[in-house]
Amino acid sequence: MAQNKVIRRARLVRRRGKHVLKRAMWLAVCIGLGAVIAHPPGTASAKTAGPVESNGAAQYQFLMGAVEATGAKPQAYLIHDWTQLNASFMNETQLAALGSQVLQELGLVNAETQATQLANESYWRAVGVWANGTRAEVVLTSFPGVTSGAGDGQPETVMTVTASSSNLTEGQFSSQYDQVERTVASVNGTPQMSAYISGFKPSEVSEAEADQMAMAALRAVGASVVEGIRTPLETSLSGYSARAPMYVLAGDNRRVNVQVAIHDDSFKGGTDVYVGSPLVIATY
Repeated sequence: MAQNKVIRRARLVRRRGKHVLKRAMWLAVCIGLGAVIAHPPGTASAKTAGPVESNGAAQYQFLMGAVEATGAKPQAYLIHDWTQLNASFMNETQLAALGSQVLQELGLVNAETQATQLANESYWRAVGVWANGTRAEVVLTSFPGVTSGAGDGQPETVMTVTASSSNLTEGQFSSQYDQVERTVASVNGTPQMSAYISGFKPSEVSEAEADQMAMAALRAVGASVVEGIRTPLETSLSGYSARAPMYVLAGDNRRVNVQVAIHDDSFKGGTDVYVGSPLVIATY
């Protein structure tokens, strides 16, 4: 009995160690592939082929087609927007007033808020739940600019809006995607939307199988591979498809508007799949 406990504990330790390693690797993946959209002003901002109206339904169908092509069961989604609102420094009171307007536009009531005023940063955050159970978060951050060191020295105010749910339906995803985009526009922001759908396959796969799954996802949306990372634990491929109007620029100025990320989940005994457009904005 004691020996069995030792064996089980050893397995748990190995799994935890593997999980920590995977988190570290995914952080590197997100930094390498996601920096262009996570910090648009300093690198390359999201681009479009022309004026693009809100179309959450098209985004849902694009992502869902790719996820289903991997053989994974779609489970959840995340919608995200990162926008530079202006080139001014706003204090805590001003951010709170702006935040209240954003919450009203989102229809988010009874949200928990917090605010912080520092010498070199103003911060305001609200977290709430829509009636359908979707978790929504709004973060406003304002910087006065710097006179030396890293950065361009210009003041700016940025906003992120995130909505996530495990109640994955086309109607809910589409309406919330469009609502987030309209909300950003209502406060004079230029939306830079991204979203992903996650899925799960109840079996672990080899590195070769993970690559086949990722390639199948890209083919399903008419995408060609731009760059990628392939390891025994993780596979992450980014590509470009003419079917998705928004794109970001990779380090060599190539267009990217779809990313497929696959990694084994030893805790659940299966494989996690994420398909995002333009990128998967998350750390796992």
